[in-house]
Amino acid sequence: MKAIAPLVLLGLGSAGIGGWYKFHHLKPKKLRQYLEWQGLRLISDSETNYWKAVLEENKELIGKLGMPSTVDKVKRWCQDHIDSENYEDFKDNASLLCVDNPKTVKARIIQLDGNTEKLINGDNQYKVAYVFRKHINGFHDLIGYKPQIGNNGKELEDLEAAKDAFKKWCESSLEKGIEETLILNIRTFCIPKSFSTIKELITKNGEDSLLLTSSNLDSDLQQKHESIKTLDSWKADNLRQEGDKNNLKTWCEQNLNKNFYDDKVFSEVYPKFRFRCLKGSEALNIKS
Repeated sequence: MKAIAPLVLLGLGSAGIGGWYKFHHLKPKKLRQYLEWQGLRLISDSETNYWKAVLEENKELIGKLGMPSTVDKVKRWCQDHIDSENYEDFKDNASLLCVDNPKTVKARIIQLDGNTEKLINGDNQYKVAYVFRKHINGFHDLIGYKPQIGNNGKELEDLEAAKDAFKKWCESSLEKGIEETLILNIRTFCIPKSFSTIKELITKNGEDSLLLTSSNLDSDLQQKHESIKTLDSWKADNLRQEGDKNNLKTWCEQNLNKNFYDDKVFSEVYPKFRFRCLKGSEALNIKS
């Protein structure tokens, strides 16, 4: 009986050693292998935008590690640790700093664009973008804004309320988890228009030569005035008078530099401007 005990103990010891050996053999030897074993892709040295996304999402961690928040410093940290064999103490940090694994929409946009500077920045930009996008099917539902409708079936314009809802949606969406449709919508709707005034839009559309305020279109200006002088809408804007072509020219010049972020400019002034101040049928085609 006494001879059996050592043999049993020896057998158990051999099994334990064998199990430990198998585990040790399967365990990734280096941090690089561990991260890849976890299904994570290491960021390459040349993927600058991806490193920028890491900086954006891990500011607190980078601060705790005592590193300056720069791409070069984070890159260096990863390079110094990626081939370490004793990586237990910093494998979690590496899984945040050294791999392509963004958590938020904002980080993904930074990966794609390098920053968020292409997005709308400022209340006036939101207002201009809103008035030119509000007619897109589903846009109001997307940003969570329901405009009031007047008795004539048209929207009662409230640019402050619309801007607030639009801005809230764009900014809150950046902090959400990654969803490709949401990213596409943000990169489509939360970018500013390339113009702010009527003049800038006319120029963008290549319609400068159609402006009736040009001296070479004086006869066209006269014809336009003749065609509108008896209209109530014109008289209402011209002190209840028919006036002459110079009154029309003055009206066009006064409204040319108006901003779309001001109330009623898009909904009322701009349609009148196109009809009154641009030559020909092309003036009927509102472009954005």
